[in-house]
Amino acid sequence: MGGVRTDLQGQTSLPGLYAAGEVACNGVHGANRLASNSLLEGLVYGARAADSMRQQSRTESRHPAGARSQPPVASGNGQSGNVEKFIQKVQSLMWERVGVVREGKVLQQVVPELRALEAQAPPLGDRRSHEAANIVQAGLLIARSALAREESRGAHYRLDCPLKNDVKYGKHSIISGDSIRFE
Repeated sequence: MGGVRTDLQGQTSLPGLYAAGEVACNGVHGANRLASNSLLEGLVYGARAADSMRQQSRTESRHPAGARSQPPVASGNGQSGNVEKFIQKVQSLMWERVGVVREGKVLQQVVPELRALEAQAPPLGDRRSHEAANIVQAGLLIARSALAREESRGAHYRLDCPLKNDVKYGKHSIISGDSIRFE
């Protein structure tokens, strides 16, 4: 169903960020892969990613002891209720309007709504607030990609575009910044 684009060693386009298994898209399996394939992929490519990270760590300079940043600590300022409400709002919007059956005109409305929610995200501080920011970001990526893919394929079904279009969309959706292309 997609994932983070990687090479065959699990390296993403961000230096030091690796992905393997269900989250990765390395070109080995199709977009609508089965769970058993991703398990094997996680085993094989997880080991490759680990080897690549180990090699990378040998060649890069190490941080002095204690120089690593500490994870943020929960602020205890009563924000947890706001964070949970925010997450529920994003989840409801995604479930109701970007679910299994989609439609272009609805997706055109949802993308700006998600962008507005992104701007209203709770301040980052604890783990859950970071998760909230990631949830709205993932929702935006899904909605934007679904809007750009004007066809139905696998688990992506568009009421306004019920047929597959192999010529134009028989490819991966690649999102980089504000652009979406098909390769």
